[in-house]
Amino acid sequence: MTEINKEQIRNNLSEIQQKIDQAAAKSGRKSSKISLMAVTKKKSAEVIRCLIDLNIRYFGENYPDETLGKIEAFKETEHAIRLCMIGHLQSRKINIVAEHFDEYHSLDRLKTAVRLNQILKMINKTMPVFLEINIGNEDSKSGWSSENGNLSDQLLKDLEVIRTLSQLKVDGLMALPPISENPEESRPYFVRLRYMLEKLNDNYGYSLHHLSMGTSIDYPIAIEEGATFVRIGTALTGPRI
Repeated sequence: MTEINKEQIRNNLSEIQQKIDQAAAKSGRKSSKISLMAVTKKKSAEVIRCLIDLNIRYFGENYPDETLGKIEAFKETEHAIRLCMIGHLQSRKINIVAEHFDEYHSLDRLKTAVRLNQILKMINKTMPVFLEINIGNEDSKSGWSSENGNLSDQLLKDLEVIRTLSQLKVDGLMALPPISENPEESRPYFVRLRYMLEKLNDNYGYSLHHLSMGTSIDYPIAIEEGATFVRIGTALTGPRI
């Protein structure tokens, strides 16, 4: 299988943007308030350069070691690129994320937050983070339990500690619903995550502005339910080779 070319990416991006615009309009929102994050794990530096040329500014990477091998593609451009860690972060790779990434969109436990904060402090750097919520309470996924859309005691307890960490700025919540071939089955989980963010803001004094939810399968539904970030890989750059 050959790697996707720039014209194919351009066409995919045009189709995705149309769907983003339609979903935003349907929910009475401005599409300019929704950020498209290109998920580029297992993609080459050349694909990344193509995406940058097409005005993609947010990039999601899952594997820090792999990212290091193509880091120049993100660094050599004059554009303001935001490189975001997505997925579970092993403790031995926290230093890579602290040094080379701009944001962490899947913070899933207090221990990682504390260690990340320590390293960031040593290099005098701050980092926006999104808390990962295990919205479907699946054993295969990490993150804080949602308890059927309610805020768990553990989440509230840990968040009180995280908000005191000087180098971390909690910007929002993220979640991946249980996998389904029917995008509509994701909707209740997106509603649940939005409710959790609203409750944190209204009842507990937080100022969280972002919901990272929705992938290639269900991003229009996520936007209808309030997503401010959608993470798109396959629909944009094709299957992983």
